[in-house]
Amino acid sequence: KDPEIGKKASGDDDDAAACDYRKLFAGCGTRNFGCGYMYGIDFLWGVGFPGGGSSPGPSQINVADFGDGRTRGGYRWPTKPLIEPASGMQFKAEAKGLNSEFNMLMGVGLRVKKVLGLGVKVYAVGFYIDPVGARRALRQYKDHSVAGLRSSQAFYDKLTDAHSFRKVLELVFLRNVGMEKLKDTFNEGLAVRMREKMGSKGNAILKDFISVFKDMKTGQKLIFAVEKGVLSVKSHKGPVHKFASPELASSLLELYFGENPSVGAEVKENLIGRVPAIWVK
Repeated sequence: KDPEIGKKASGDDDDAAACDYRKLFAGCGTRNFGCGYMYGIDFLWGVGFPGGGSSPGPSQINVADFGDGRTRGGYRWPTKPLIEPASGMQFKAEAKGLNSEFNMLMGVGLRVKKVLGLGVKVYAVGFYIDPVGARRALRQYKDHSVAGLRSSQAFYDKLTDAHSFRKVLELVFLRNVGMEKLKDTFNEGLAVRMREKMGSKGNAILKDFISVFKDMKTGQKLIFAVEKGVLSVKSHKGPVHKFASPELASSLLELYFGENPSVGAEVKENLIGRVPAIWVK
């Protein structure tokens, strides 16, 4: 029996009306983008509302792929895993990341790299958050549709805030990637962002960060966790490395949720498909 079921979680003080769970149903699908297949979890009530629009609220949404659900702190948690279809990689509906606290899966995507004009699958990624902290930080977005959230960079900026609430990115590699290639890729994506935030002072922090990367084999995981301004990194079965740099943490999150994400707009959009689920009772 899950000891967390029915347990009151600190910070769960939202007084939204409970919904009728007989109205919940499962449904999922894929969308074909030019750079690869992405897995989209849409809350079907909201997709008809264009940019900035809002749905009637979490008590009326139809939650895609919700499963049987379970209750923690008075809120429902999805229980069915999500599968990134192009790779077949499965992500659990909840995961503990790099500590003992549960995090809720928000969406999954596929990182594709162009090589000689061909799309090469590099890794599948799942995005998890602490729903308790997210309900507080994202309160103003409670009644927004997924379509509305996807069109709002102000919303994404909340996700790149290193202090707002816990966020976890779980990368599962679909091919062998050498250490030097990983270092070059992250250095390229982070160098400009760190320079904008810290000037030359960020060089040493970035150098220390990329030094922890190792060769990654097919099926191995690379986990990034951001909480209270600290970025934690774990490669496969290696130790957890911590970097107490909010600038580095937010720069890493900007690779996925920034205005010009390194992973591409499609991955950015698909990683937030389950956000309205954090308010479902």
